[in-house]
Amino acid sequence: MTKTTASSRIDTRIDPMIKKKAEKQLTQHGLTMSEFIRMVVTTVAKDGLPEHYGFPNDQVVKSLAEVTDDLAGTKKLKNAASKQELERLLNE
Repeated sequence: MTKTTASSRIDTRIDPMIKKKAEKQLTQHGLTMSEFIRMVVTTVAKDGLPEHYGFPNDQVVKSLAEVTDDLAGTKKLKNAASKQELERLLNE
């Protein structure tokens, strides 16, 4: 009796340079991109996300939004000219 295993396809988009660099690293370890992705997804399915993998909490998300707004010029962050002034701003 032959056991047939159905499979699903995963498609994703990634920067071409990142893909090229990853393929180079994986090739050095005798792996293809497909093999590596299959290993990672299987591990997550069986064991969950690794301990060191984390999602940003609300405070981090808000901080990143503030920095993005500052860089875009839509909302400027307060500046500090000295360590004491910075400490005062951080404690507000």
